[in-house]
This record gives sequence, structure tokens and C-alpha cells, in this order.
Amino acid sequence: MTHSFNRRAVIAATAALAASLSLATPSMAEDPDFLNIGGGPSGGTFNVVATGLGDLMRETFPDSIIGVQPGGSGPNLLRVSAGDADLGITSASNAADAWAGRDPATPEAPIQNVRGLMSFFPSAIQIWVDASSDIYTVEDLVGRQISAGQPGQTSWNAFNNLLAIYDMTIEDLEADGGQVHHLSWAESQNALRDGQLDAVMWVALYPHSTVLATETARPIRVLSLDEDHVQEYLELHGAGFAAVNLPVGLYAGQTEPALSVGTTTFLFANDDMDDETAYRVTSSIWNNLERFQQTHALLQYINEDTAGRGMFVPIHPGAARFYDEQGIAVDDAQLN
Repeated sequence: MTHSFNRRAVIAATAALAASLSLATPSMAEDPDFLNIGGGPSGGTFNVVATGLGDLMRETFPDSIIGVQPGGSGPNLLRVSAGDADLGITSASNAADAWAGRDPATPEAPIQNVRGLMSFFPSAIQIWVDASSDIYTVEDLVGRQISAGQPGQTSWNAFNNLLAIYDMTIEDLEADGGQVHHLSWAESQNALRDGQLDAVMWVALYPHSTVLATETARPIRVLSLDEDHVQEYLELHGAGFAAVNLPVGLYAGQTEPALSVGTTTFLFANDDMDDETAYRVTSSIWNNLERFQQTHALLQYINEDTAGRGMFVPIHPGAARFYDEQGIAVDDAQLN
């Protein structure tokens, strides 16, 4: 059983004890007692990036207890908002949903106390098929064997929203012997590689290393959505999303560009993180960027044009101060 605790209560108790013992306080900024980072499932991209970030933060905050927690885009928003983690990795689309009181939040408890620190890398709705498949459109998925994750997950919700703008449902896809399987990420990719699935849809990084591994068995391509449906998706479900073009050569079977909708994966903190800590987190990543980018190939996306953009939530004042000093452009908040 996993037990959680509210670190703010621990910090408050520690501060009270320190005061009662009349401990001296240095004039320079102190390291926080704890700095916990919400990552992702073991072995996944979020987990790898969070682990690399944790290594960097241990050098930046030598007097802090640094921890990396398993999580995911939605769980990280919940934990950082509740004070059970200090930093988290999420997507702009998840943050927009939570801000509005949709998954992973509720209308009674929207999550509006998170602030962006730095954009890490892009992701997009991708529908992967064997490059030799006769599936070229969303309509061609009728009667096929498909996985789009599990009910309640970000990808499952996005898939249902995508079907809706094509005036389709899961029941339509399952006509004529088709089936939408409720599989995990690993199960989905294994089944696609082995030919047991005709298509897998996910909101995922690109190019995704697991899909590249799938190509050891068969070349893969991504379906292209048409412009009218992309525009309708953005109008109805597009908070945190934007139109993206997935380039030729993204995967071995990708001989033409594919139009889709994408979002940004970014690092964030609670709005009550003090400005100096947020400044030091942001500056440490930037000043050690080449080393941090060795953690995962997708971090090569971070540069002067992307670091402060695409997060949708307001930028933390500490991070904003660093970007202003460096002359790095920052987007206006889309959620406020």
C-alpha cells in the first residue's frame, strides 16, 4: 500500500520546531526542506525525465531532500495542487482541462493554483498503423482491432472527442467485427508490433521511442486528419491544443506529412512555491541545459524559442524573472 503525506504539514512542523529552538537563519536564500518531483510510470518518458531532473536538483539544492514520485500528467496536477509534490510534469491539454474542472479535476474543485516553469517537449494525437495498411482515415477504422488506452485516460478521452467530430462512436467502430480494446500503452504497442491490432491511438510524444522500437517488426505511419475536422476539434475540445504537422520521416513508413492536433509537455509548480526557489529551478535547468538534454532525446526541443511558450497556465513569477533577465520570450497565459 502506498501512503501519502502532506509535506506542507511536515514543513510547518519543522519550522515551528526550528523557531522553538531559536535556530539561526542565514541571510541568503535557504534550500527548501523537501523538493518532490512528480514523474510518470516506471521506465516511461516522464519518469526518465523526472529522474534526470532530480539528479540536477540535488546539486542545485544540496540541503534539500529530493524525491521522484511515480505519476502521470493528470496525477501530477492533483498532487502538486494538493501540496503532495513540489514539481510536476504535465501537458497543456491536461492543465487546461483541470483548470476548467474537467478530468483530472472536478467542476467543484478545479485546479487553478499551478504555474508553469519550462516547456519540455511536444506531443500530439497520433493514430499509428502498419505502413502497408489500407487504413488512411478515421472512417477506415470501422470494423478494425484498435486500442486507445483505457477509459478515463487522457488518450481515451481525446479519442472519443475525435470520434465525435467525425459523427462516430465506439459502437460504430465495433460494427462488422471491430473491437476497441482497453489495453495499456505497452500492451497496445506489443499488439501493434505483433499484428494483433490494426491501429493504436494515443496522445503521445513524437517520435516516440516505443513506436520506433515497434518498427523493428514493421514500418509505421501516422494517419493525417483533415483540416476541417482539426479546426472543429480545436473549437470544441482544443483548450491546450494546437494544429501540428508531423513531418515526413517521423517514422519509417511516414512518406507524407500528417496533420493532427498537439500539445506541450511542461514542468510546473504550485503557485505558493516561493519566487526564489522557482527562479533557481528554472535557472539550473537552463544553465545546465546541454547536460539535462542528455537525459532524453526529446529534451532537445528546449531552446530560447520554446522554453517559455506553450504552457497555457500562467508562468510562475520566479521563472518569469529568469526569462526576463535572459531575454527569453514568454507566452501570455491562456488560462487565468
